[in-house]
Amino acid sequence: MKEKSWQSHYTKDKSRLTYPDENLVRMLRRYLNTQDDPRSLAALDLGCGSGRHCRLLAELGAGAVMGMDVSDNALRLTEELGIEYLIHGDNRQIPLRNNSIDIVVAWGSLHYNYKEELSHMTQEIYRILKPGGRLFATLRSDRDTYLKRGSHLGNNIWQTDLPDLQGTIVSFYSEDELKRHFTLFNELEYGISERSLMGDTGSVISHWIIHATK
Repeated sequence: MKEKSWQSHYTKDKSRLTYPDENLVRMLRRYLNTQDDPRSLAALDLGCGSGRHCRLLAELGAGAVMGMDVSDNALRLTEELGIEYLIHGDNRQIPLRNNSIDIVVAWGSLHYNYKEELSHMTQEIYRILKPGGRLFATLRSDRDTYLKRGSHLGNNIWQTDLPDLQGTIVSFYSEDELKRHFTLFNELEYGISERSLMGDTGSVISHWIIHATK
């Protein structure tokens, strides 16, 4: 069901996101500017979607840039941007070696799962990161109202009826839940990014912004 939903999503024009998220641009640029040779760094975008953040990593100078997604349609869009290393896979079981990746980006992908799956995903990310490796990620905040529509399954987990994400599971996280799930990392920084919709100021899109170091 999950794979089918995302296969369908990446046939729609709305899914072809072109420009990177400015929060991630600032975070990655700040980090990569501290590196002597960014070209030596291996980077993975989990849930790469249409490839906008794979392209960002490449443009900012990262060496080996990989994209992974559960949707073949998403991987085809990413390939069109010139990204060669693509993986069809699920965040819960990443087919990469231990301690092999310097940067993991998981922007807008981790919360599209049941809450009990997040610990598996963070453990997998931690496993593949090199010591000192960085994770740049988002989680949907429990202050979000935009995606809380459809069927509430309990514990702030929803099966959304938003037309372009019909039937997709979305989990919403409190600050305490965020901190608990990322305790395995040596360092954790986070903030929150929120905006309303044009013409609908009552709907709030809210994300936790996460920077964690192994």
